[in-house]
Amino acid sequence: MRKPRGAEPGGAGPERQRTREAADPARRPVRASLLLARRPVLRSSPNMAKVSSPTETERCIESLIAVFQRHAGRDGNNCKLSKPEFLIFMNTELGAFTMNQKDPGVLDRMMKKLDLDSDGQLDFQEFLNLIGGLALACHDSFIKSTSSQK
Repeated sequence: MRKPRGAEPGGAGPERQRTREAADPARRPVRASLLLARRPVLRSSPNMAKVSSPTETERCIESLIAVFQRHAGRDGNNCKLSKPEFLIFMNTELGAFTMNQKDPGVLDRMMKKLDLDSDGQLDFQEFLNLIGGLALACHDSFIKSTSSQK
């Protein structure tokens, strides 16, 4: 019998992954695009409606959900990022930010500050606080750089 492509001996190949997901519905990845309702767009004929493609903002939201889901759950709870999952997220998704930090304790302090309910994990709201804070810092930097060029 041929092994599925990507399957490794004892590893979590595609077949094993599907089996795990089927056994535990909570582990099934949710397609973020299914979460966002598509609005109908009127066409030239009144009887024809077309579902619009996602906007740039909707794609960004879908992307944030997908990234959170990809990193959360490695330690069991797919609704929260544990500290090890947070560190993996920061090093893979925000590697440039992480590499530029001179203080090795900055990620620990960030995790502690973001963890509003002090459960040692980040839920999606706490994760969005991180993303929002970074987006604000980037925006402020952009505003400063454009105002100094005038």
